[in-house]
Amino acid sequence: MSSQNLVSPWECEVMDYENVSLETLKEWEKEIRRKNQRDMRSYLKRFPDATLEEKEALRNWVRAGNSPYENDSYVATESGGPMDFISARRFLEDEYQEYLKDPEGYRGHPDPDMSLSGEPSYDPVTGEELPF
Repeated sequence: MSSQNLVSPWECEVMDYENVSLETLKEWEKEIRRKNQRDMRSYLKRFPDATLEEKEALRNWVRAGNSPYENDSYVATESGGPMDFISARRFLEDEYQEYLKDPEGYRGHPDPDMSLSGEPSYDPVTGEELPF
């Protein structure tokens, strides 16, 4: 019989995360990539209408080690969490198309007090010039 170190479920090994071996890091990276690949397959079931371009972009994103439930543009949902990859691409495309229809009227006119033209901005309450 071979000698094995049996550990009870109530005992746990304390991991020194600051001094992890290169081999362990590579193993963790492989596991994360496998998980992201599995997630991508189940994720694509939610988007049967995904275009070939969207699927290819998603594959490249996941292949780079990212989750399909995040996006490369840091677009957030209304609750503040990251928007999933395909939804974020579609959202940005819709915003871009809306802008192209009317660049001057896109999202209303800019607030003159918030201009980036180099003109001073003023505090609306006190009327004092703001330092930024």
